[in-house]
Amino acid sequence: MRGIYTAGVLDVLGEHGIGFDGVAGVSAGAIHGASFLAGQHGRSIRFYLAFCRDPRFMGMKSWMSTGNFVNDDFCYRDIPENLVPLDYAAFEQNGTPFYIVATDIESGEPHYMLAKTLRGDAMKALRASASLPFVSKFVEYDGKRLLDGGTSDSIPIRFMMNSGYDKNVIILTQVDGYRKKPEMNEIYRFCYRQYPKYIAAMQSRHQRYNAVLDEIHALESDGDAFVFRPSQKIKIRRLERNPARILAMYELGRHDALARLDDLKAFMAHQ
Repeated sequence: MRGIYTAGVLDVLGEHGIGFDGVAGVSAGAIHGASFLAGQHGRSIRFYLAFCRDPRFMGMKSWMSTGNFVNDDFCYRDIPENLVPLDYAAFEQNGTPFYIVATDIESGEPHYMLAKTLRGDAMKALRASASLPFVSKFVEYDGKRLLDGGTSDSIPIRFMMNSGYDKNVIILTQVDGYRKKPEMNEIYRFCYRQYPKYIAAMQSRHQRYNAVLDEIHALESDGDAFVFRPSQKIKIRRLERNPARILAMYELGRHDALARLDDLKAFMAHQ
């Protein structure tokens, strides 16, 4: 749920008419990016607060009955189609290239998907990107078996630069100075023993993540990146169900975006 910070930042940018030539999203960032491109400011925090304690949204009941801690049908069908509708037409008409990142568990490599629509089967791209290991089943899409994009490419700045985006706005969800620690454990080794390349990707994730943070600092120093980071630490779990903590993280994103809005506009004016 730390990713709700991203939604706070994006909502402020959208409310002030700020858009981009291209957008890439990973895991929750991809979900919030979809709402941003559909022009639906506030949509993400509405459904998070409305359903974070709803057993239909996530919890042990869903995990035991479906194999997914976050209920896929409820999250990726019922919410966007009926409960808090995603404006599919507005998303499609926006036209901004939107890249969703997942991890191919057979190769251990990132899989980048250009999403021109999110209707029907295409919604699986978002599902895959946000399907956390161990608590989610893999998603079969694009001829691949996919899980959370954070394992292979948590912050796809290199992909965007290789795609021709020389100047980038980056939203991080950890405070400045954060360094990821190794998080591999025997449960993961057992669960994914048939996918040795995925296990290898999980083992080395912290090294890639920290290397990208170093690269982002260099890009920021050179004036090639504008970076939003939480200005303070907020205690929040990966699968947080406390609405007060979720709202606090979202409001921090809004606060930080508003505080640096003029600086962002100046950065973008010199592109």
